[in-house]
Amino acid sequence: MLKVIPLTKPEEQMAVCYRCGLEYDRKQFAYAAYENDEIVGGAQFYIKDGVGYMSDLRLTDMNNYALAMLLGRSVLNFLDLHEVKEVYFEKNGEFYDKAAKIIGFKQKDGRHYAYLEGMFTSDHHH
Repeated sequence: MLKVIPLTKPEEQMAVCYRCGLEYDRKQFAYAAYENDEIVGGAQFYIKDGVGYMSDLRLTDMNNYALAMLLGRSVLNFLDLHEVKEVYFEKNGEFYDKAAKIIGFKQKDGRHYAYLEGMFTSDHHH
């Protein structure tokens, strides 16, 4: 069974970061994806001056874009629920560019950007 959950304990976040190749930062929020209780993905993000920043998202299978979308959307939903409306995805490269697009980011000034107003409600227009 697949589950995507927020991490609340530093040791959990550290384990997910280690398993997925993320650089652990205890000051950031984190989500993890588990498949049958095995770590299969992780994401770290933070909020600064009311803007969200997804600093990284990594998977044990970097070709699983469906999982990247689920994990990334979980982060965006968390930010939306906390009234953050603008989010940047800070990573670039082939995997990140494709994952960002699938998650819902657009290009703005050469950066991955998402405006969350209405993204998780029926009044969102692409």
